[in-house]
Amino acid sequence: MKKKQIIENFQILINNFNAKNYKFVISKALGYLKKFPENIILYNLLGSSYQNTNEYEKAKNIFITGLKIEPNNLAIKNNLANTYKNLLRYKDAENIFNDLIISNPKYVNAYVNLGNLKRDLNKFDEALELYEKANKITPNNFIILYSLASANQGLGNFETAIKYAKEALKNNQKLTQAHFLISQSLTYKDKNWHYEEISEKIKDPNLKQDEKIDLYFSLSKAYEDLNEIDKSFHFLKIGNDLNKKKINYNINEDLDLIQKTKKNFENINFEKYQKKDQDKIIFILGMPRSGTSLVEQIISSHSQVIGGGELPILPKIIKNNFMSSQKIDAEKFNEIINDPLKIELINRNYKDFIKYFNIKNKFITDKAPLNFRWIGFIKVLFPNAKIIHCQRDPKNNCLSLYKNLFEGGLGFSYDENDLVKFYKTYKNLMSFWKAKKHNDILEISYEELVKDNREQIKRILKYCELEWEENCLNFYNNKNPIKTMSTAQARKPIYKSSLSAYEKYRDYLKIIENNL
Repeated sequence: MKKKQIIENFQILINNFNAKNYKFVISKALGYLKKFPENIILYNLLGSSYQNTNEYEKAKNIFITGLKIEPNNLAIKNNLANTYKNLLRYKDAENIFNDLIISNPKYVNAYVNLGNLKRDLNKFDEALELYEKANKITPNNFIILYSLASANQGLGNFETAIKYAKEALKNNQKLTQAHFLISQSLTYKDKNWHYEEISEKIKDPNLKQDEKIDLYFSLSKAYEDLNEIDKSFHFLKIGNDLNKKKINYNINEDLDLIQKTKKNFENINFEKYQKKDQDKIIFILGMPRSGTSLVEQIISSHSQVIGGGELPILPKIIKNNFMSSQKIDAEKFNEIINDPLKIELINRNYKDFIKYFNIKNKFITDKAPLNFRWIGFIKVLFPNAKIIHCQRDPKNNCLSLYKNLFEGGLGFSYDENDLVKFYKTYKNLMSFWKAKKHNDILEISYEELVKDNREQIKRILKYCELEWEENCLNFYNNKNPIKTMSTAQARKPIYKSSLSAYEKYRDYLKIIENNL
């Protein structure tokens, strides 16, 4: 192959990588590596493509092989560290990022990515320090500025978050997620500067699909705040329809997984999994937008509790140990469920992960709402853990989902029919657990928590075997970072307006109205 042809072929690979055609890149790069086994560009493209298709073990192996050829390649080291992070091997990732910073103090990618890792561990102050160092090295970098905006939003520093988001937009007008962040960080009391900006921006004929979605959701939020519900729903519907089309979501896969997972536990005797050792874990679960963030803020205000947020470890454990091809593997399930040593090993795997949060002898909350799918596994793997099920009026719950734009997952939330189907499947599963003998799941109603917060907080603390602390009543002062859409709401004293949110949209949501 002539040199010119090689350059052209590699450029085609790079173009396809930038266009997110990762499977094409993987196929071609594997072939080219047989001819050019020393070419470092191929290792970077192939490993990064594996990363983007969530094949992290393959990515790790490719990057390690690339480093044997070129041990000091910054990009490959950085990519390997990010792969370790995605594999939840945080210590390995942190070591590489720190080595990169020591050897290359101006390599900003290492600061940003280490900052992202610190955010995952709820160490937002350390993350901000790293982002600020990166910002000094490379001022006006929109990625760094957006990272600063996002971290400040998670800490409840909304004015600072808006300031950095505005700076990011000055340096990249196409960064429409910064507009969405601003819309979630302020209340539109009038048609202010930001309303004017997004109203003008949406007219741009060159907007890409992702950019339109960000702006439609932002405009919907603005019009809701201004109590112009007709316009709010107009933009909300367009944004949801576009997003569903983009992600190409099929709800049947999710429903099938929930129903078949339930069947695996129908005849399980959970008493045989009881043990003396305490699992100091509080699982807070339920439908997303059902009050899980609020409950976590309350509990993590207690001196004996650390807020873990939405920990990724349990879904990864279940996927790695119990699933094949996105389904529960009956053979794997039966093998592990009947082997106390394997159960103990998985229990230990989870507890090794939460050591990253330096919990010492405290409780930690695991607030991943969709863990409601894995209650059976929780009862087997962590029989002494606490499980709090948050529930909310179904129509208010589904509206809250439909109104929000989520990072990854929750594909069911962008379509009314999907929302109704998913909610009914969730309720069916929770009824199954409620009917089980020795049901020890605490149910907390969002509505009851709002109406009588002191008594409900007492119930929560008693169930968790925690002494009463007044801080839990003043949860809105809790500085625990929030990485979800609830960051603004959970930092306010309990407010009752959310109880009637659905009424404003009742006439527009006919499918939800008639089926829930």
